[in-house]
Order: sequence, then structure tokens, then C-alpha cells
Amino acid sequence: MRAISKELEQMLETYSPLVQEGRQIAIGLLDGTVHLKKGRKGEAPIQIHVALLDQRLNMTVDALFRGL
Repeated sequence: MRAISKELEQMLETYSPLVQEGRQIAIGLLDGTVHLKKGRKGEAPIQIHVALLDQRLNMTVDALFRGL
């Protein structure tokens, strides 16, 4: 098993209390997303999935949500 970085550990500490059955947390990164969801019986308590983007994002939060 690989050691996790301090940044990932901080994300887990911050967002783990929000992860509940049927609720997934998505964290946007500059070059991908991290998805946290509750594990099923017999699995780890929280499942972590990383999805990389084809391009690196370079926009502000304001610009991102202005398009919604």
C-alpha cells in the first residue's frame, strides 16, 4: 500500500464526515477530480476514485459558476 500525501489526508479529514450512503463528494483539482463515496459492507469505509482530465483547468471559481 502506498502512503497518502498530507494534502489527501487533509481532504479526507475535511470531507469524510460529509460522505454518507447515497451521497458522493467530488473535489475539483486543476488536472482532475477526486470522488469520495461510502464503501459497501466489507470494503474500506470510504472509497476514493481519481479521474484525470485531458486538459489542465485554468479558471477561477467565479468564472466556473458564472456559466451555470
